[in-house]
Amino acid sequence: MSWFEDLVDVGKTVIGGVSDFFSSNSLGSNLAKTALLGYTLNRVNNTVNKSNVNQIPSPNAPVDPGVRLQVPPASDYKVPVVYGAATFGGVITDAFLTSDRLNMYYVITLCEKTGTKLSNSTASAFVFNDVFLNDNRVIFQSDGITVDYMIDREGNQDISVRNIVQIYCYAGSSATPVVPEYYTNGGLSPAYDIMPNWDTTYTMNDLVFAIVKITYTRDKGISGVPTMQFSITNSMSLPGDCIYDYMTNTRYGAGIDPADINAS
Repeated sequence: MSWFEDLVDVGKTVIGGVSDFFSSNSLGSNLAKTALLGYTLNRVNNTVNKSNVNQIPSPNAPVDPGVRLQVPPASDYKVPVVYGAATFGGVITDAFLTSDRLNMYYVITLCEKTGTKLSNSTASAFVFNDVFLNDNRVIFQSDGITVDYMIDREGNQDISVRNIVQIYCYAGSSATPVVPEYYTNGGLSPAYDIMPNWDTTYTMNDLVFAIVKITYTRDKGISGVPTMQFSITNSMSLPGDCIYDYMTNTRYGAGIDPADINAS
């Protein structure tokens, strides 16, 4: 029996940001709470830049492939809002085991997609700079999806995961596939064509996420869920843009009417 056979109870509900913090609709109440949010926003940015937010649970020791392995539900996790550059982990929000019990897919939800920048009225854009697997930097093959080898902190190369791990990145929805920086691929597919149990209703709107496919390979040590981290840059980084976005966003922010804000 492989570890894939008994991966169950994966939480499938993405808990969005901090959108439930506000219950009053008055301008005075919202402004008062926005002052508190300014402090919260600073703490959020400081936290995500420490590169250890919401890391994926992983075993502390190698797991016998015959031992049952569970990923706990993620119902208590929150999806962060990331401004500027950060390196951080994510939350497993879905998983699928193929019928031959050899391939495991799982979805890592990373962060909210932010809104339009006040400074130039352009939409914020997310770039995947680097991907790290078990604390090793991933080097992809030319498709920007299939892992070729890894590099550890000392610069040593590890080819043990070559061709057996694929990482599909999405920058805002299931319909916005991207490859990491410095890679090019004109044939990318939407997430619902990659994740076997998804259809077109799985839109993942306004979320930045990744789908990881692992082929069970016992002799190469692929017998558990690895720790994954992603280095991501959000083009929204100016303080005014970030504060305005957080104040006005109705999904994860204060939801203040822009008409009530003097942004000039």
